[in-house]
Amino acid sequence: MNVRLKVFALLEAHGVPASEADDLVAALGAGAVAGVQCEVVELGGMAPASRGAVFSDGWDDGVRVVSEALVGIADREWSGRGGEAV
Repeated sequence: MNVRLKVFALLEAHGVPASEADDLVAALGAGAVAGVQCEVVELGGMAPASRGAVFSDGWDDGVRVVSEALVGIADREWSGRGGEAV
């Protein structure tokens, strides 16, 4: 949270309106989570073959669940913007 406050302070010091600062910070947060989600998706199908089919199925299910959770977090980060810069 301290980093967010510092970013808001820097944007304010440079004359960025609060509403624009909220959008910028929300976009940064959502973009960071979306980037992680892209990396998680790449783990699908990468379970060690030596562990067997059941492990592989569980691995892929886990990748899917985590990926969906990250999409939800990114969506909340973006839709929750507004008023934080004030």
